[in-house]
This record gives sequence, structure tokens and C-alpha cells, in this order.
Amino acid sequence: MKDVSKSKIIKVKCSFCGKDIECPEEMLKTSKKHMCSECFQKADTLKIDQDLENIHVDMPMEEFTDIAVDNFTQMVVNDVFPQIWSEKKEELKEFSKKDLSKEMFGAGVYLGIHAFLDSMKEFEKNGKNRKR
Repeated sequence: MKDVSKSKIIKVKCSFCGKDIECPEEMLKTSKKHMCSECFQKADTLKIDQDLENIHVDMPMEEFTDIAVDNFTQMVVNDVFPQIWSEKKEELKEFSKKDLSKEMFGAGVYLGIHAFLDSMKEFEKNGKNRKR
């Protein structure tokens, strides 16, 4: 991701809904289209078939964090839940709804903390490798 914090900001229109958004002048050269954060969040339902690589997305940092966490959560649910379910299906069938909810919630918290700690280790490792 380029550091565009010092670039001049240009007003453009979202290519998908027409909303006024901002774009760093430097990105005008490389972006084929522009997208507001609302359209980005609805990209699946809008059936945007284009590669997002050449699309500038105007997204405030506070929204970016929420969207990144939500997308990561959905990815983990889609990838990990089927594995947990297939391994523990018979055991989980014996649980009450409340106990099952508690067990699955606990598994989610565990996986989230584990992923966070792994990413912190990776971040520290990459930081040490760059200093050499």
C-alpha cells in the first residue's frame, strides 16, 4: 500500500453510485475506477465482477478496521467451522443449545486470540528481519 498521506486530495465520484469521494492525486494515475466505502462493503451484492486491484476505494481508517475484522471473521467461519464441525459433530450433538452456543463461542474466542498472537509473532519476526 502506498503512503499517500502527503498527496493532494482530489474530489471524484464513486464509479458505482455517483457519491462524492476523495482520492489522492497520485492514485488518479493508477486507478481505473473509484469506489466509496459503502459500495465496497456491498461489492458482493452489487455483483461487481471487476478486479478490485485497479479500483481506488475511499475508506476512512475507522471503517477499514471494522471491515477488515468482519472479513477476517467471515473467512475463519467459512474455513474453520466445517473442520470443527466434522471433527466434533457427534460430541456436539449431545449438548444443549446453551452449552453448544457456549462451546462454539469459546472456540471462536480461542481461534481469534490464537490468530491475533500468531500475527503479532509474524509482525515481530518481519520487523527483526528488516533491521538486519
